[in-house]
Amino acid sequence: MDIFEIILGTYESFVIGVKCRFKSQQSKDLELVQSFNDHVHQASIRSVSCSSKYMASSSTDETIEIYNMIRRCHIHTILQHSGTVTSLAFTPDESHLISTSEDGSIAMFETGTWKLKKLWDKAHKGSAVSFLAVHPSGKLALSVGKDKTLRTWNLVKGRPAYTTNQSSMSAYYFFDNIIWSPAGQYYGLPLNTKLMIFNVETAGIACTIENNHKIHGVTFITEHLVCYGSENGTLNCYNIIHKKSIWEIKIGESRVKCAIKVDNRLVTALSDGHVTVWELNDNKKPIESCSLFLDCRITCICNNSLRKSKTVKDESDEEAVEVKDDTIIGISIPNKTQNIKNKLPMNDVHNNKRKLPVNGVKSNNLKPIKKKKSLSNNWKVSEDNV
Repeated sequence: MDIFEIILGTYESFVIGVKCRFKSQQSKDLELVQSFNDHVHQASIRSVSCSSKYMASSSTDETIEIYNMIRRCHIHTILQHSGTVTSLAFTPDESHLISTSEDGSIAMFETGTWKLKKLWDKAHKGSAVSFLAVHPSGKLALSVGKDKTLRTWNLVKGRPAYTTNQSSMSAYYFFDNIIWSPAGQYYGLPLNTKLMIFNVETAGIACTIENNHKIHGVTFITEHLVCYGSENGTLNCYNIIHKKSIWEIKIGESRVKCAIKVDNRLVTALSDGHVTVWELNDNKKPIESCSLFLDCRITCICNNSLRKSKTVKDESDEEAVEVKDDTIIGISIPNKTQNIKNKLPMNDVHNNKRKLPVNGVKSNNLKPIKKKKSLSNNWKVSEDNV
């Protein structure tokens, strides 16, 4: 039985799905299996984001690719930006998708139609926008850019609220990530070897965590416990209230590129391709449950909630659509149509000898399947274990 699914972006331009499931109905042991991979992008993946129905990925090829995760197919391409699309975020009510780009803009698209609803073309005074994170309430968002400012956006009124200059904190570096706590009381800003935690109520720094190595892969385990990885392959947990380290473990030799909490488990991904699931145990060190090696360099991660996806109506009878140039956002391609609905190619997870190609080389199993009006029954990887 499948427990959860995570989506990974890679430097080799693959978008990879990995499911965590029980090895058998009688066993409590877990295993990680690859559920799909897709090679629709032409350059390295920079961000992936999931709602209950859709998944979006962005790349240095300046495109945003949209997938229907219920039907498991690629359905749309957004060509709004003229620079690398640095981050993607669905709003909590899943009504909109927000993207940021090195062209200096922040764009908001309506979910489903994927029409451009709002565009801040000079969100950070023309400087590249590095990252945007939406508050759990969905009423505001924070963005950081290469102008070394932190900007707050009112998503209810659709306009910027205020700007904080962070140049005094980042003389030689700039912020490129924002992490909200589960309830939205805190947010974290990693900056090289420091992790600054801010309190929203006081609008000040709650604590500053310093490390000997560059910090990567930050995520909140609880409202007051933050977990972060480092360049040397260690994973740390820090208590914001007591301002002390809870535990530290060595999980690999390469950098901890990504970390994400899924229910009562922690998923870590090393830059060399190792993905590991950890069982959280209050303030004690987590216990490794299972792991998987992907022959790709991982760049980003997100959680695709299988529980939410099962509650969404399956539109398997929906026909593939040919979208004309006027529905492709941000660009006009005269006298052409784009067939945008291709089934996600599948890997045979039962064949352990099969590996993903590296260095951007495309293998035969990545060719898109011909469109059909309904999904074939052999798509599900874990069908025999459900």
